[in-house]
Amino acid sequence: MNRLKKALCLILPACLTAALAACTPQDQMDDPQPAPVNLSVPEQREREVKQGDVFVAPDGDDANPGTAEAPVRTPQRAVELARSLNKEEKVIFLVDGEYNVSAITLTQADSGITFYAENEAVFNGGLTLHAADFQPYEGDIRVLDLSGYGVTADRIGQVRAFGQYNTAEKYDASGSLYCELFCNGKRMTLSRYPNTGEYLYTGKIVDNGDSREVYTSAGTQTNAGWETMKFPRGGTFEAPADVIERVKSWAQSPDVWMFGYFQYDWADSTTPLASVGDNTITTEYASVYGFKEGAPYYFFNVFEELDQEGEWYIDRDGLKLYFIPPAGFEQQTVELSLETENLVTIDGAENVTFDGITFTGTRASAIKGSGNHITIRGCTIRNVGENAIELTGEHILAEDNEITATGKGGLILTGGDRQTLQSSGNVATNNLIHDWSQVYRTYQAAVSLNGVGGTCSHNEIYNSPHEAITYTGNNHIIEYNVIHDVVLESSDAGAIYAGRSWSSYGNVIRYNCIYNIGSGEFAPSGIYFDDALSGQQAYGNFLLNIPGCGFLLGGGRDLMIENNLIVNAGVPIQYDDRAIAGIEDGGWFTHANTPDSTLWKSLEEVDIHSEVWENAYPELAALSDDFEHTDDPAFAANPAGSTVKSNVVVNRKKTMGDFARRVEQYSEVYNNFAYRLKANPFESAGIYQLTQPPEGFEQLPFGQMGRTATCSPERSS
Repeated sequence: MNRLKKALCLILPACLTAALAACTPQDQMDDPQPAPVNLSVPEQREREVKQGDVFVAPDGDDANPGTAEAPVRTPQRAVELARSLNKEEKVIFLVDGEYNVSAITLTQADSGITFYAENEAVFNGGLTLHAADFQPYEGDIRVLDLSGYGVTADRIGQVRAFGQYNTAEKYDASGSLYCELFCNGKRMTLSRYPNTGEYLYTGKIVDNGDSREVYTSAGTQTNAGWETMKFPRGGTFEAPADVIERVKSWAQSPDVWMFGYFQYDWADSTTPLASVGDNTITTEYASVYGFKEGAPYYFFNVFEELDQEGEWYIDRDGLKLYFIPPAGFEQQTVELSLETENLVTIDGAENVTFDGITFTGTRASAIKGSGNHITIRGCTIRNVGENAIELTGEHILAEDNEITATGKGGLILTGGDRQTLQSSGNVATNNLIHDWSQVYRTYQAAVSLNGVGGTCSHNEIYNSPHEAITYTGNNHIIEYNVIHDVVLESSDAGAIYAGRSWSSYGNVIRYNCIYNIGSGEFAPSGIYFDDALSGQQAYGNFLLNIPGCGFLLGGGRDLMIENNLIVNAGVPIQYDDRAIAGIEDGGWFTHANTPDSTLWKSLEEVDIHSEVWENAYPELAALSDDFEHTDDPAFAANPAGSTVKSNVVVNRKKTMGDFARRVEQYSEVYNNFAYRLKANPFESAGIYQLTQPPEGFEQLPFGQMGRTATCSPERSS
């Protein structure tokens, strides 16, 4: 029996006797509540001291034998020597210092190698610049002659498109990211207008150009020729007179670019500036989703706009670097990323470990490739153009690392077998990941788990424009993470996010702390199961100061949402019925409308009727695809089989959220509890233990959330 209307907001502690408010969603969250303070405190983990087989030192010589007394100079030479050792485990011992590294590749022949840093060994794919070499130019601007460092125009490269939804491949213009400047471990800003944190906004759209989506009076349609189209037309929009005159004045900037969220705040892209009219701006590249009036954008790579601390510009032909340095930069590290390849590529090597290494200075990723039993422990990865670590294989362990200032994501771990549900055993634990996704602004997670059986635990994750954790596949566990100050530049997004699959069953999200997300006008969600994602479990999570939805459940089925504490969310729990509504009511959601649409195709990715899958997920095997009986609870598009219970919500209006009619019809929502925010049902400010927990609700293990010294799971063989 459905008990939704009887129990959404009914059970309160004795001290709260005010009349119940109507159970309607809030328009926005109330004033932010204090950040949680009862979280675990990181402790220093002791490193196991390794004895070296091959020794490397910055002042070594590659002609040396690689002994402690006569070390080699480069890690590349050390790998060659380690290869010849007749040992299963070989330690390359790195003395403190900086090593210029260019695209190390580890193959099966390099299995068993451990790179061990004595204390602070740096693999640098770029250049360390000397502050004293920067000379006065004009005002606060300094200039550096890069030819004195042996840098050529080819090594500098040229500005190319970036952004998750850039269209450069249609113009045969894809390539590595331009070189970047870093000071004191922070990414500096390629000169832009307007300055950092500010945007211009598109005026009236004069010409939408070519795009994948076409907007008509009848609604949104797909451009059938988009996938094979080459050199599509860019768009044209109006701009104010002062912007037009300013752009026309940039005579010394031959390669001006634009960044924008030209249609959606989750679709970032870049394009060269094509032309400036009397009152219009025209882009060279098309936008995947076209252009809309009022979309935010800015110009960059503009010499004349070099006017703010931290901005820089390179005259590629003259080999001059112009920079407005921050105060005190003479005592800080200044780096220029030059390497266009991954610092380390793993190509089938196994039992490889990186222990205590710092990776920096590449326009690609720090570590990428495939192999089994790979460990990255106690490392620092910073100042890279793409991802920190992107590995495919089994028993990959990333623990105790710090990841920051990446252009794309943090950890991307893929492995396991979805057909057999064999687990990957991949683990990301106890890492500090912050200030990532600084170039590509959307869909670049701190941790991405793909395949089967990955674990993301006890990480601290903060400061990013978009999502923190995402996943695809089955049987992943996301637990005990602390996530805050993320999704700062998007509303249709979540701190923990996955979506659009009817076969990604078995994932568990538990005991995570998510707080203070979104910013300004952006109102994202805490945990977001998008576009009918089904078969997920989420329990024991704490969500605080969430301007959008605490949980946004996008029409999926077989969801379990239990024993979560949601404090000060715009809408605590929203559960819609978009999939079945798109079929029966002709709604906007078209991904399940026909048997060959996206969600039905997701059921063909694996054999859901195999013995393994039927044993694991019997609900999937019972799904119906009968479009003649869409009212059948087993019809896949129905939000059926879900349970939302024993959750505690605390907000000003004392409301649980918004549940669609079909959710009430096909699923159970009951035994949830609502408190009034101003009544303060907690121990004290920042201590979010309930003084009188309602019957059926288990207090959350705050002391186990976050990074700890003892949280790392045993590594399986």
